[in-house]
Amino acid sequence: MLRRERGDVKVEVSVVIPTHRRPDLVGRAITSAFSQTARPAEVIVVDDARDAATENVVRTLMQMYQGALLYVPVEPAPTSGASASRNAGVALAAHGLVAFLDDDDWWDERYLEQAIATRALCSADLVLTPSWMVVDGEREEWAQPSQRAFASFRPGVSGSNILITREAFDSVSGFDTGMWVMNDVDFFVRLRNQGVSVVAAPDRLVFHEGRGDGHLTSPSERRAQGLEHFLAVHRVRMDRSAVRLLKRRIHAARISHDTPRLERIGHQLGVAWFSTPADVGGTLRRRLRGRRRAH
Repeated sequence: MLRRERGDVKVEVSVVIPTHRRPDLVGRAITSAFSQTARPAEVIVVDDARDAATENVVRTLMQMYQGALLYVPVEPAPTSGASASRNAGVALAAHGLVAFLDDDDWWDERYLEQAIATRALCSADLVLTPSWMVVDGEREEWAQPSQRAFASFRPGVSGSNILITREAFDSVSGFDTGMWVMNDVDFFVRLRNQGVSVVAAPDRLVFHEGRGDGHLTSPSERRAQGLEHFLAVHRVRMDRSAVRLLKRRIHAARISHDTPRLERIGHQLGVAWFSTPADVGGTLRRRLRGRRRAH
């Protein structure tokens, strides 16, 4: 899987970056993919907004990474989130290993090298890498994949820490385009049910952008409905703790400046009802530090 070319380590990996109106951030994601110590053979940027500013950024970078960077505009898919874009990217991928990176996230330069080595060591179909959440330059531990977590509905998966074989991806027909929230967890659960082998990489080498507008994880009715849909699909296999967490998030998603006062109070009470002491403690710590997590 590794081969040397012009003195650099090249890897037969296709990187898929879905993007939606983030011309100010997508360049960072692309650059981090090509800055890997094990450089991917291709990076496929799938733009579901057909955004002129985004296209300009990508095409400028295409001159630097000639032949290895592909820009793919697709029709908007308002109910599918990034799922349809990821699937479209994989459909064009030329290699048997695929890595996903969201447009507002980035990788440490050792990310692919570690993920490939971990997969080879364990003969796994899927590798998940621990990640950081970065808010205003400060980082805190975020996704923490582990063998114990893999049996739960909090497996430590995100849209940016997945390295998977094409065969495993195809075994579940990719991401569910009807799951516009928590589509990464849904993807993992279906892979788990399929018996796909999964392993956690050791070092925390993925970075999530914790600020900015337009996150599917920001409070909105759309997010609340997406969480309700996930719960309806998977509840029969979820334990009480996972159901409680999801209900807490549903109430939290409906708390915004536009929510009528009485409704907002009702959802705040709902958040409190489904919160554990650890949830409350985490919220208080973030508020004391003047930080609000976007994810």
